[in-house]
Amino acid sequence: MRAGYDAAAAGYAQELAGELAHKPFDRWLLDRVAVEADGGPVADVGTGPGHVAARLAESGASVVGVDLSPAMVDKARSLFPDLEFEAGDLTNLLRPRAASGWSAITAWYAFVHMAASELPAVIAGLARVLVPGGRLAFALHVGDEVRHLDEFFGAPVDLDFVQHNASEVVEAVTAAGLVDVEWYLRSPLRDVETPTDRLYVLARKPL
Repeated sequence: MRAGYDAAAAGYAQELAGELAHKPFDRWLLDRVAVEADGGPVADVGTGPGHVAARLAESGASVVGVDLSPAMVDKARSLFPDLEFEAGDLTNLLRPRAASGWSAITAWYAFVHMAASELPAVIAGLARVLVPGGRLAFALHVGDEVRHLDEFFGAPVDLDFVQHNASEVVEAVTAAGLVDVEWYLRSPLRDVETPTDRLYVLARKPL
């Protein structure tokens, strides 16, 4: 997976770094997360070219973007030189250096390569490194397909893209001990994105 995203980083950034301009719901939810983090550290995992992290920062968050792909991290740093980005694996996210945990974690389409059986453990792992009262917010594709790609933004890859069952995802969030779970479904935006339904989840770690 890392090799695929390293190869596709330039094309990916060119096509998607500006996508939030066309996605008002995404902007609204990210702005909420930034406000509710209340100045505490925020991790944007699977940050890609850094545009989600940049939106969080614009809304006042103290954010670090984390991505498995070093090439994506380099691209994010070049696009948003005032922000902090680092290479890392969201399945082994460490606590921030100067705090006991993250005030919020965002994962915008960062779960697209995970099987349904893997997702509960991943969500639970992210919940563990939140501070009490911290927020987890993520977006993913809804459905029952696994799509294999040999080409991605002009680069040869070997990637499986997994759609998830909305009810099972929400159950995994609850099973991880998170509360005040909000979830939203929306249809794809025509001519803007891949034509799949989207699920957004926002939840809180108990105090």
